[in-house]
Amino acid sequence: MKTIIYYFTGTGNTLAVARGIAEELGDVQLIPIRKSVHPEEGHDEADAIGIAFPVYFLNIPDIVRDFVENIRFYDDSYVFGIATCGEQPGGALFRLKELLEEKGNTLSAGFSFVMPENYIGPVDLMGDALHREKKFAAASERYPEIAAKVREQVVSVPEGTDSVLMKTGGRIMKTVMTSVYRTPCHLHTAKTCNRCGTCAQICPTGNITVSADKVSWGKDCVQCYACIHWCPKEAVDIGGRTKGKPRYHHPDVTLKDMLEKPDSIKEDYSKIR
Repeated sequence: MKTIIYYFTGTGNTLAVARGIAEELGDVQLIPIRKSVHPEEGHDEADAIGIAFPVYFLNIPDIVRDFVENIRFYDDSYVFGIATCGEQPGGALFRLKELLEEKGNTLSAGFSFVMPENYIGPVDLMGDALHREKKFAAASERYPEIAAKVREQVVSVPEGTDSVLMKTGGRIMKTVMTSVYRTPCHLHTAKTCNRCGTCAQICPTGNITVSADKVSWGKDCVQCYACIHWCPKEAVDIGGRTKGKPRYHHPDVTLKDMLEKPDSIKEDYSKIR
């Protein structure tokens, strides 16, 4: 059975989960979602298409939303979602279902995985090493089950909660962090920054520019925190709230993994099957 999984990841959690399911399925092509990368024409025929992403503000990251809105599927594609979250997926998979239905497609199933949180703020949500290991183990235990459902093309209701409370809560959280506090505007580098360029390379939207004397952020930040967590000097901060606080990325995911791209890039999204 041939499967394609498109994934977006900031600190490697979603990639790790996608890999785990892929290993159980076999014959899976993993393709990263970056703003410059589109599905290339001429993929091998696939029996199932997966869309994997982290939950942001109890919803789908904007970069994934744009991807889904532009990609075209054949009507008979078995499409499934994979959402990774700190504790609660909210209605993210239901939003994915709605997006697909607007395009005349169907989300056949949606699965959520609780993984270590990558948010750095006034409250420590990442937890200690033992807490993270428990989440890794719980996720791994689900891989065979989810792979079996995808292989058998089981149709089921997306996991999560499609409630008004979740929708409203997510919108409020996003407004506070994006429009009120304006998180992207507070990104900066500490004196320990050596302008190595890692942040610019790993940014999924190409929003970071590194020159000889400074690092600059544009207006296309998706708040994935990749620049913060993957900086080898831990020199990227959000105002003063992240200074001296521990960074995180999935232990089984490397910087090389994060920078992987398909060999060819197309300007337009193409039909796949």
